Amino acid sequence: MNNDFEIISPPSETILRRVSDLNIDLRLFRESLGLDKSTFARLIHDQLEVDDRLAYKLSELLGGSEVFWTNRYINYSTELCVSNKQVYEQYKSTLDELCEVRQTDLSDLLNDFQYSSLEHLILDYFESPIILYSRTQRFEPSPIKLANWIRECEKEAENLIYSGDVNRFSSDVLHNAIAELVSYSKVNRLENVLSRIQRVCFDCGVVLLCKPSESGYGISGLTKVILKNYRLVIVTDRYKNNAAFWFTLLHELAHCILHNLRFPLVHYSDDQFHLASLKTNNIFEEDEANQFVESVLFSEEVKSEIKNCHNYKNLIRIAVKYDISASLIAAQIHREKIAPYSWYRKVYRKVVFKE
Repeated sequence: MNNDFEIISPPSETILRRVSDLNIDLRLFRESLGLDKSTFARLIHDQLEVDDRLAYKLSELLGGSEVFWTNRYINYSTELCVSNKQVYEQYKSTLDELCEVRQTDLSDLLNDFQYSSLEHLILDYFESPIILYSRTQRFEPSPIKLANWIRECEKEAENLIYSGDVNRFSSDVLHNAIAELVSYSKVNRLENVLSRIQRVCFDCGVVLLCKPSESGYGISGLTKVILKNYRLVIVTDRYKNNAAFWFTLLHELAHCILHNLRFPLVHYSDDQFHLASLKTNNIFEEDEANQFVESVLFSEEVKSEIKNCHNYKNLIRIAVKYDISASLIAAQIHREKIAPYSWYRKVYRKVVFKE
């Protein structure tokens, strides 16, 4: 984005920063303001005017004078008109296409998209995301459709956070919970434990959403910071099997634990679950996440045995000996190219998500 105009700061940034600094629970904050989830969402995305009552409550809960909060909104609204006009002139085709997909017009786009400004919309959904294509990626999805899908997933996640269903994110808590999550990989029918997996993630501050691949236009996984103190992880059923689910989920959680996630990470995995990109130099973090997944799934002893696995009987023996999912062992064999991808597929279990 050109730097010939000043980036405007929405009031929501100040609100979320103060909530974070004061370590206030977001649900309790919402309830203290006397707002339902829908109205609170409008406040968090700068769609709600700060009247005298709300200015009083913000001053009481977050500090600052009532005049400060009133003027913060008035000044932002004034700047927003100028900013939106400049951004629209620069990104007219993109914004017009987004309006068409959402079946709205420019005057109502921000309300419909539920976002603070056209400037932040462009930055967050068209400029900032790091999209990691696999080595075998054959298509590039429509940026418009992708932005629209991500935003709808975010709104679903935000609603869970506003309801108080998700704790504040903690890398340490998530790291400590990885062993419990991996234990669920031994259950053949993922649908039997998916709610437990999501609950563990919620308790760590990660909103885990599982979506059909078709709705996400071929995405395998996505990770990003949401509402400052939470993480959003989306895993799709692109390869329709449990091994792909687990490698993708753990890879996304590894990013949450290891990296600051300044930008959203959008992954398109190839059929060996290696993640690569032609458009970013972010490969070190990808390798680091992959190594983390291997370390929590396979000890050096297990990896040594996997390298010498040459038949189905050996695969099952390793799975039983080390109490590891046979699907994950088969996937590791394929990732290491120890056997053709067509081998051992009968140990995989089908995974299909519905909206």
